[in-house]
Amino acid sequence: MVYVITSACAKDDICASGCPEEAISSGTITVDGTEYDQFFIDPTKCSDCGSCEASCPEMAIFSEDDLPAESKSLKAVNAAFFKQ
Repeated sequence: MVYVITSACAKDDICASGCPEEAISSGTITVDGTEYDQFFIDPTKCSDCGSCEASCPEMAIFSEDDLPAESKSLKAVNAAFFKQ
């Protein structure tokens, strides 16, 4: 299981600075005509520790199993960011 950053991300780098795996990066990606300018979690580096979720002041990070229905597609967006 990995964590996913949703579009509620306010780009506060506290989550990135606390990630022990350095799996969080900031950037922009356009998917299906929607631009996402936020932080993203690399699913190949995420160790499922949960420190990012606990530190996010916007409550924009969820485990993939707990993603709200309206944010389920963001799992693929987060993964796509690291494939570009």
